[in-house]
Amino acid sequence: MIYRRPVIQVLQSLDVFFERLLPRTVPPSNALDWRAKKLKDFIDQQQGAVRVVDACRELGFPMSDRQVRRVFKVSMGIGVKEYSRNKRLAYAAERLRATNAPIKAIAMETGYQNSRHFARRFKELFHLRPTEFRRIWRRRQFAV
Repeated sequence: MIYRRPVIQVLQSLDVFFERLLPRTVPPSNALDWRAKKLKDFIDQQQGAVRVVDACRELGFPMSDRQVRRVFKVSMGIGVKEYSRNKRLAYAAERLRATNAPIKAIAMETGYQNSRHFARRFKELFHLRPTEFRRIWRRRQFAV
């Protein structure tokens, strides 16, 4: 067995990095249900965890959380829970890149009680541990 060193490609901006890992599955805006758009905007404004029941109550949707989940999935092409998790992790990645805050604090800020669980989810999405992610972006910043 021959070991090959992984190739790390440094992209120009964090937005390009997110576009590669989190491709937009949102269909054109004319097919987007108004309730799904309202819920998406609500999730985008939150940095922490969002419960669908609480979001429905706050937004005043007269439907069950199950119906809201179904409408969101049909309109957006991705489930509410997955979309919320991806947004929280994208926010955490931005905080890792921009600040020197401890990883444990960023995990708590984004709604994770356990930093190990945060690191596991982060690695699932970005294929890097939070410390590696921070190190790569710092190198990139100092190299420019």
